[in-house]
Amino acid sequence: MGNKVHPERKYPRLERRGGLWVFVFSMLFFTICLQFMPDSVRQKSCSDCEGWYLPVAENLVAGNGLGVGVEKRPALDRPPGQVVLLAGLFWVLPNTLVDRETAVYAYNILLLALSCLILFSISKVYWGGRLALFTAAAWMSSPFVLWFLGQPYSEVPFFSALFFAAWVMLKSTNKGLSRHQLLCVGVALGVATLIRPIGVALVVPFLIFFWIEHRPAACSSRIIGAVFLLFGYIATLTPWHVYLYEQKGEFVFLSDGAHASRSIEEGFIFGLRSKEYKIELNLAPDVKEFMEDIYAVIFMPGEGSGSLKIGNPANVYNPPSTQQLLQAVYERFVDDPTLALRFFVLKLTRSWYGTDSHQNEDISQVLISGYLVLTVFGFWSVIKKSHTRRLGLFVLMITLYFWLFAFLFTPLVRYMIPALGLHFLLIPAIINWVFQKKQILSD
Repeated sequence: MGNKVHPERKYPRLERRGGLWVFVFSMLFFTICLQFMPDSVRQKSCSDCEGWYLPVAENLVAGNGLGVGVEKRPALDRPPGQVVLLAGLFWVLPNTLVDRETAVYAYNILLLALSCLILFSISKVYWGGRLALFTAAAWMSSPFVLWFLGQPYSEVPFFSALFFAAWVMLKSTNKGLSRHQLLCVGVALGVATLIRPIGVALVVPFLIFFWIEHRPAACSSRIIGAVFLLFGYIATLTPWHVYLYEQKGEFVFLSDGAHASRSIEEGFIFGLRSKEYKIELNLAPDVKEFMEDIYAVIFMPGEGSGSLKIGNPANVYNPPSTQQLLQAVYERFVDDPTLALRFFVLKLTRSWYGTDSHQNEDISQVLISGYLVLTVFGFWSVIKKSHTRRLGLFVLMITLYFWLFAFLFTPLVRYMIPALGLHFLLIPAIINWVFQKKQILSD
């Protein structure tokens, strides 16, 4: 691809072994960070991990199937990707050999190093090996990434699956993707979706990007390519769909449970101190009143729903359905557009820095602001040139995808970290621009 800076040609070993060194060094760096990480950070609570991923994986390893708790209720609330991976880890490294905590640490270090290597490989396509090191350094040193080291968060394998799909999609520079490569992209996106439900529609921006970037090809050729990508995605999800059908006797797309409904509800009350570990937020009075009304409707039916018109029999716990709640919220926003605007702006901005506990958000804002400044400069650099414009388009599309999900559900910065990893692909563009300017001045 044009406009690469290739000083590594003077260093052929860097060209051949750069990825290996990035992988090894990132593993070493993550290990050191984990070793010196405060216990309060390393051993922080993870309700999803302790209440779902770990116990379900233990049941699977013990031969009890995909079940929850001692009653062995079928574990259908979430896709099984992370559970299966953890079960494989515990089977390879049993308790008698390595304690669970150490095994999880090794698992996280290995997969985060792998995601670092994949980002380096994507960046290398556009900027060469030496400049790609800036992408790798940004990823491995980001506090947002280091935060995932201590617990078996499902984001850790999700990063690798998503970045691998992006690498296959982006590495073809002057030639189109082959059908087996598109199939591979679809499989990777299917794996990502089985790990985290937020990947459920990731296939859409990938398909749109493929269609836009292959406009010179015949329409029939693009249709066939899209079919191969979709086939890989659907085929990967099909075994899980079959299992769900066997358990439920009806078609269920991705999960069977209240997880999605709870996420929607949390998206309306995220600013409240709804749990003990959260701290108070300084909300606009009308926004706070609206969230309190939502909370009352969900958790205290019959005690009054404020300005939300959802009728429930007094003293009967009968929370509204998701459809009823959305309809009531819609009517409230139509009656008060100013409230709707304040609420939407709050969700859009908090998606980039919000934390579940509302703690450390000042630090989060400072960090993310610095990263976004770099992203803006990098994006401006890549869209000006035809041979890097496709990278900027891809990063923008994936960013909008995760931003939309964070907006629709709970506005948390952790949902934006996959997109942030792709933002780091733009950092070498700034270094490249500075390098070229210095070269011009010296000439």
